[in-house]
Amino acid sequence: MIRLPDSRAGQSGLLPDLTPLLDVIFIVLVFFLLTAQTPLLQLPLELPDSREALKPASVTPGDRLQVALDAEGRWRLADEPMTDFPALRQALLASLAATEKPGLDLALDRHAPLSAFLDLMALLQQQGLDDTRILMEPSSDAP
Repeated sequence: MIRLPDSRAGQSGLLPDLTPLLDVIFIVLVFFLLTAQTPLLQLPLELPDSREALKPASVTPGDRLQVALDAEGRWRLADEPMTDFPALRQALLASLAATEKPGLDLALDRHAPLSAFLDLMALLQQQGLDDTRILMEPSSDAP
């Protein structure tokens, strides 16, 4: 016959030790958290295959609006200086309302603040303006 310990001695001998089970559960939880597939925020870009495939931007006046941002974070819209981003937003929205979905060229200095560029991209996305080109200077090693 199997003898059970007295109830006075304590019931701890009959209960299983759950510590290893909890360790395994936490390890599996950490594994799932680290390997979970989170959606990546992406900006679709169409890049040319080679330098020869690059086409020069059109310079026809009045054809496209041009927004420029210099290294100090100063904005210009169609060669008119803007005091700050809210002034640019107001002038850009007025220009967009005056014409039917014009193209927009962004002339950005390579040392321009990224936060200012992201503010402009968010504004363009809100307005649904999808004909936008980023103008780049030719590199010094280009032929």
